[in-house]
Amino acid sequence: MKLNTKIKSIDLIASKDTIHFDSEGTFPISYGNNFIDDNEQINFHSEIELIEDRLSFLIDVKFKYYRSCGRCLTISNNDDRSSSMITLNINDENDYEINYDDEYYDLSPFISEMILEKMDINYICEQKCKGLCSFCGINLNKLSCNHKEKNLKESPFSSLSQLDL
Repeated sequence: MKLNTKIKSIDLIASKDTIHFDSEGTFPISYGNNFIDDNEQINFHSEIELIEDRLSFLIDVKFKYYRSCGRCLTISNNDDRSSSMITLNINDENDYEINYDDEYYDLSPFISEMILEKMDINYICEQKCKGLCSFCGINLNKLSCNHKEKNLKESPFSSLSQLDL
């Protein structure tokens, strides 16, 4: 089931207290070498209140994402959590494109931003990662290859190496 990130605006406007909202569901994201699987469950908790013209969100997201090494393509997973306090003035425009006249406030832009901030776009599994062999493609961390190095003179671009740049 998809993560429910929408809160009825009328409930918030009518309430004098803080509204607590909990939801669990899928929230697929892909960013660089990172992704959240389509079947992975995300836990989401928020406390929302409207005081005068300020809409305040306290959001806590617990999630698991997968990341592949930029050198050897090994996939690992990471359990993470992110919390954020956001306050918006309902009389001003906002970067999250929340329309205060809509029936629902959608918190998905906040959640996706919080998750993306935790992901490393250039993840490397370890400092000494050897990566993949450029000739045969095997993972050099696990196996070594014994093929001969390709002769650079065979390349149609070998004459470029003689240019004085």
